[in-house]
Amino acid sequence: MPKQATTKTALASALVLSLLAGCGGKGNGPNGTDEAGASSNPGKPETATSGPAEVVFYSNSGLAPEQFNTRYGNKLREKFPNYTIKYIQQVGAGTRIAEMVTAKTPFDIYFANVGSFENEALQYGVQSDMTELAKTHKLDLNRFDPSVISGVKSSSNGLYALPIHTDTMVLYYNKDIFDKFGVEYPKNGMTWDDMYALSKRLTRKDGDTPYIGYAPFPTYMFYMNPLSIPVMDEKNERPTINKDSRWRTFFQKLLIEPTEMPEVRAYLDNLKKNKSHIVNAFMKDRTTGMITYVSALAPTWPNEMGAFNWDWVSAPTLKEQPGVGSQPYTFYFGITNMASNKDAAMEVLKYMVSDEFQLSLAKMGYLPVVQSQDVKRALGQETAFKDKNWQAMFYNKMAPVPVKGIYENRVVGVYNGFAEQAMLGTLDVNTALRQAEESTVVKLDEWKR
Repeated sequence: MPKQATTKTALASALVLSLLAGCGGKGNGPNGTDEAGASSNPGKPETATSGPAEVVFYSNSGLAPEQFNTRYGNKLREKFPNYTIKYIQQVGAGTRIAEMVTAKTPFDIYFANVGSFENEALQYGVQSDMTELAKTHKLDLNRFDPSVISGVKSSSNGLYALPIHTDTMVLYYNKDIFDKFGVEYPKNGMTWDDMYALSKRLTRKDGDTPYIGYAPFPTYMFYMNPLSIPVMDEKNERPTINKDSRWRTFFQKLLIEPTEMPEVRAYLDNLKKNKSHIVNAFMKDRTTGMITYVSALAPTWPNEMGAFNWDWVSAPTLKEQPGVGSQPYTFYFGITNMASNKDAAMEVLKYMVSDEFQLSLAKMGYLPVVQSQDVKRALGQETAFKDKNWQAMFYNKMAPVPVKGIYENRVVGVYNGFAEQAMLGTLDVNTALRQAEESTVVKLDEWKR
């Protein structure tokens, strides 16, 4: 039974979920592995299932079946012709995870983005520890970029999921605005101070039209904060917002400082009043010079992004952490404890982290989770934006991912509300941190009932 009632997904989680929605390789890959990620030891036979099997996928994302098939299903069916690959789409009543669990509707692999995975799978207890299964199938975890698997590997729940593709924060910029005002374009490797200096040069009025150099979006900042601050203390299940001193740096440097100009605050206040969104303003109004956002924005909304002249560079870094970007925002896939054929499910996941499958995802614009340079070089090359600066995604080292818990998304939702007030100047940073802590404690007690 679920530990608590179903709750609404946080705004940023919903946004990212809307974004993310043959034969195995025979050559040798990195770290002494073949392309399927198995240890290349000819002395021991593989454990792949050869008979018929059914593998059922389920996600809370609402990903359309045709999107599932394009990204995953078609290639899996080609690789495993003896497997029946099915996908259950969440489409409302009867297909939510709480209802699926209550009705005992089985599914073999659950997938969701980091935070949502823990909120759903761990909350309703459908996850399983795949540690021994991964060993049996000779899955080499060293093939992964360390940052994308660090949170899972350090969890007390064991290896409850594998990263399949990920995302990082980048700095989008509207080239037309920079050209209009004769300001040089952003560059890879900038600090936040460098970027704020550019923002000030772009923030002005042209006739009756106000232009904003940079507008921050706090929700992703919390999920992907470069300081790797956990939003919760896993041991005592209490908020860290007013306990970990790094949050003060986070608020001041990444949220408050870029909004201290009255023009930016007026702009954000207007967006809030009109229930608009920074991304829409960037893509459609085109009066914002720069935003930091996940890279999946471009391949997910090609029509909107194809309508104006933009590019991207690596996300700015803190001068105290040179070369360290945001945390990855990873899509996890995990075998459930109700899986009817865990060996077949593991063979599927092992193929999904092979260089062959990762190359397919990378070409579509989804950031790979393996360390292969050949795979990374192919990023975005089958999208409408193949000429953009895709390699900016790899310019910085990704920040480590702290342990995520079942309250992650909801706690970020609370923090985000107080961050917005601090950005608009209606709360000072000390009050925002204190009230965020107090409010979260109250909410946690409610959620646990």
